Amino acid sequence: MKLPSPGFLIDAFLQVFRRFPGVMLCAFVGVGALFVLIERNSEEHVWTPLWMVCQLGLPLITALVALTESRGWPERHSWLLQAFGILALAAYCVSLDTEAPAFEHTQLPQYLTLLLTAHLFAAVAPYLNRRSVRDFWEYNRELFANIIIGGVFTLILYAGLALAILAVDQLFDLNMEERIYMRLFFTLAGIFNTVYFLFHFPKKYEFETTDAGYTAVFKNLCKYILIPVVGLYFLILYTYGGKILATWNLPKGWVSSLVLGFSVAGIFTYLLNFYLPEHDEAAWVRGYRKWFWRIQLPLTLLLFVAVGRRIADYGVTEPRYMVAHLGVWLLAACLYFLFSKHDNIKYIPISLGLFGLVFAFGPFSAARVAERSQMSLLKDLLEKNGRWQNERLVQGTSIVPTEEVQNITSALEFLDRRDALTRMSWLPMPVDSFPGSSSAYNTAMRIAEWAGIRDSGTVAAGKFLNVTGYYEVGAVSLKGFEAFWPAELYRSDKGMPSENYPDDTPYFRISDDGQSLEWRHLKGGKTELVESFGLHTVLKDWFAKSDPNGYLPLPAAQTTFDLNGRKGSLRIVVRNAETRQE
Repeated sequence: MKLPSPGFLIDAFLQVFRRFPGVMLCAFVGVGALFVLIERNSEEHVWTPLWMVCQLGLPLITALVALTESRGWPERHSWLLQAFGILALAAYCVSLDTEAPAFEHTQLPQYLTLLLTAHLFAAVAPYLNRRSVRDFWEYNRELFANIIIGGVFTLILYAGLALAILAVDQLFDLNMEERIYMRLFFTLAGIFNTVYFLFHFPKKYEFETTDAGYTAVFKNLCKYILIPVVGLYFLILYTYGGKILATWNLPKGWVSSLVLGFSVAGIFTYLLNFYLPEHDEAAWVRGYRKWFWRIQLPLTLLLFVAVGRRIADYGVTEPRYMVAHLGVWLLAACLYFLFSKHDNIKYIPISLGLFGLVFAFGPFSAARVAERSQMSLLKDLLEKNGRWQNERLVQGTSIVPTEEVQNITSALEFLDRRDALTRMSWLPMPVDSFPGSSSAYNTAMRIAEWAGIRDSGTVAAGKFLNVTGYYEVGAVSLKGFEAFWPAELYRSDKGMPSENYPDDTPYFRISDDGQSLEWRHLKGGKTELVESFGLHTVLKDWFAKSDPNGYLPLPAAQTTFDLNGRKGSLRIVVRNAETRQE
């Protein structure tokens, strides 16, 4: 076997660069962005969006090239279309803000949807016409094979070069930084793998149909691995469905993930197996293509029941919307392949891409629908508990059931994480104007506390108080006192101190009734009460000074106070205290 010469490799690279200049530009810029990102002081908010759009550009520009070539357009038209794609990616890069408050809930899902849609576009771009389904299948079989082979070659090459670098580093004591291995991987995965894939990218879009591309490896993959695995999913899910019918219990939410897993694996196997019955007489091979969509339909209905239960209980969120949205797509696919006379598998990438765009953008996107659902759920709960009047949030003092407190705060936090509260017209004041407290760690909790939405158990037990002392107290006078003891006191601490506590030592504890501070002495393994200091006056003063939310920041002059007893006195310096008025 003759190895390729350096001249051949250079020629191959030039061919790829001439045919796919836009793709190679994305590959080089993307790898460069990754090189910068692995540096310690990199500005991630600048380089991460650049890397993201380069990743998007790889399938998008490839699809544009395939589209122009399949229509027989001149090469210059392909370059112009690639240039237009690069400009569109640049505009999208400017709009991406990875540091936006709701990036992971809005922009990130949109980006991932665009990335999926771009790959689907690359899979179907040359066949948005009347070209045969068999050519479409063969084209995607070649793409799949090139991805797998290119990935294997890349990993083998990386392992060999990384071991060579390690050997040189150890033998010659070069003390190379570990990031050299990351740079090597990014270079091979981003440049070598891309060039390999594009060099083997189909140059024609009409194929011979004698064997439909089924090699021995391909046949065995479909026949002995993929079909049995999908069959195992089938047995598990139908057995679970039988249990539901036997016990008449609604399915668990987790079953949605299993149904989606079966659907992905099943549809992928269906596509690979599409023409295999023409070359293999095995009953399960022919039966899989014939019965898959009939088997899929009841499982899709099970998916609707599972996600419907979650939505009915807790409203719509983006993950639940995605599951329901995929369920609608699966139902449409089942009905198409069950009743269509053509079984045109182009339907799968085209319809999935369109459904994906609806999921991420527009008035029926996951973010918009979830926001409206949570807002509707929140409004109903606020009205029910007397916190909603004239389309506005109002304060109240009535007790709110524990479960409904959790649902209200959950809905508020949902909107807060998506930066939606800042544009809600039903709030009586700007979100940053709601008073804070030590227990309100975010905007949603401040709004809930302002409206008097507290757990009914907490309200029944009495008013909660958190006291915080400023740390810039300065020096504390100990004149007239014999010793200084730091103490962390809890009412739940009962009996003797821990085994490690030294003998013949004083210690302090809160009395069982919570009204006194006890000074005790440990001697000979036994504890005795030395003095008890009443806390009633101090607590009464604290509650009188606290704000309506149960929060009391003490000024420096009030963080120190004395407690007097029959046998001695204590000087207390408060750092933090939590109590409840019962």
